[in-house]
Amino acid sequence: MTELIEKKQLNNIATWMIPIKQTNLPSVLKGVFFLDGNPLPDTCITMYNLEWDTYNRALVLPVFAPLQWTFHNSIPGWILLRLVQWFEVSYKIQFEDETLQQAQIIPILLGIPISRSIVNFTMSQDKNSLNGDIWHRKNLWFGGLSRAGEYTLRRVVDENGHYTPAFNDMLPRVPNECLVIGINSKDNASSNISNSQLLR
Repeated sequence: MTELIEKKQLNNIATWMIPIKQTNLPSVLKGVFFLDGNPLPDTCITMYNLEWDTYNRALVLPVFAPLQWTFHNSIPGWILLRLVQWFEVSYKIQFEDETLQQAQIIPILLGIPISRSIVNFTMSQDKNSLNGDIWHRKNLWFGGLSRAGEYTLRRVVDENGHYTPAFNDMLPRVPNECLVIGINSKDNASSNISNSQLLR
């Protein structure tokens, strides 16, 4: 694979995981989020630079897009990053209503949505944090046989580029060095086209 893989530092994530194009992303989804409790070797995500479908209250988050997701700089992290690229993993995040408090998350592999009978992922704002700082990610596998992989999204960088209190809580708990797909990846343009098609 020819995509550029870069090593970055989480302790200055606000300087490089940033918006590089203007979109109409809602404020509750702006910033950088820590996957607190996630058992996989990945740490932070952003929804910056993604097209928000105002009418359908949805967006598509391509895990394999440049500077969208961070992975541990470890053998498991490298394996997960490559799997994400090979299977072109994306998530369609579909909110129930205009309050943007509850969303269904649909995994997409190689452009094919995965049935909710296999994986039923949801995301909901914490009732005590309705500004988007805390989201609960719940999973039901195979109709409820397992709830493996659940975690909490905590905003560590706000929409103004300032670190939140959750940032200092995150740093001692995760490896500082991480891997990201580089911004000049050859797939950048094609992923943007694919995302717009998935939102239709």
